Amino acid sequence: MLKILKIFSRKRATTSQSASVRVILDSARLCQLLPYFPISSNLKYFPEYRQEITLDSIIIAYLINGEVIYSNNELSTTNDNHNLIINGTMIDEINSFAFLIPTIIRNETELDYEQKEILEQSGGLAKGNSITLIGQQYDGNIPFIDTVVKKYARLRDGHFNNTQVVVLNVDPTLLELKDQRSQTRLTAKIPALIQTKLDNEKHQCTLIDFSEHTVKICCDDNDIVPMSCEKGETITLTFNLPTSTTPHIMKGRVVKIDGTAIIAKLEEILIEQQFEKLTSIDILELKTKLLQQPNNH
Repeated sequence: MLKILKIFSRKRATTSQSASVRVILDSARLCQLLPYFPISSNLKYFPEYRQEITLDSIIIAYLINGEVIYSNNELSTTNDNHNLIINGTMIDEINSFAFLIPTIIRNETELDYEQKEILEQSGGLAKGNSITLIGQQYDGNIPFIDTVVKKYARLRDGHFNNTQVVVLNVDPTLLELKDQRSQTRLTAKIPALIQTKLDNEKHQCTLIDFSEHTVKICCDDNDIVPMSCEKGETITLTFNLPTSTTPHIMKGRVVKIDGTAIIAKLEEILIEQQFEKLTSIDILELKTKLLQQPNNH
């Protein structure tokens, strides 16, 4: 069911506004965009191209031609994926499209002093700001899109009655897809602690290489760990990254032992005292923070 978004105040349109050029969005590109940014999906974003302050949010709804869509079930596409269908009716022309996200910043408290200062300077979700969204990994691709804050609004009915939201205007032609498999390898020198399944004691090590879900762990000063590991064994890593205020704890599986080094595939990350499956967004966050190391460009 379509819902009408009611904003805080309505101003009488001026002559120049009523005579403004009519916008027609690319429907085919919009159909391509939707699987990467579905309603109810978690996403990462950063304001004003400041990627060092990546924040968390969620898509509450879409705003299509001035009407709010709360459920992905209301939407489908034509067989050629060129036109959008809303509740069984094909839409011939899309004049406006926006994401509605909460005004609340979920992980703002995790930012350090410098990041909070950058966020304040950038204006965050201020009207007119550019907001780059990182969506759901889909079909081997990681999506990025630059949006613009149009306004703040308040939903007046339905399950989100009285909820304040940010309206992000979207131009679907700005969708950028990055092949997950083509991401480059990052060198690193991160002190860490490693714990194996057979040995509950934590041993010092160094993370020296990182690429997607794979990490190379150096145990030069302690050959007990590599000798006690077997291919397929589960390990736990604890380490700190630049700009992080809390340690990262991850589980992985040994895929190769090379002398005093271990190659492991990372599979889970500890989030709020519970291990969860590692996602492409977690990988992006790790890479962003690794790039803050001196001499790592």
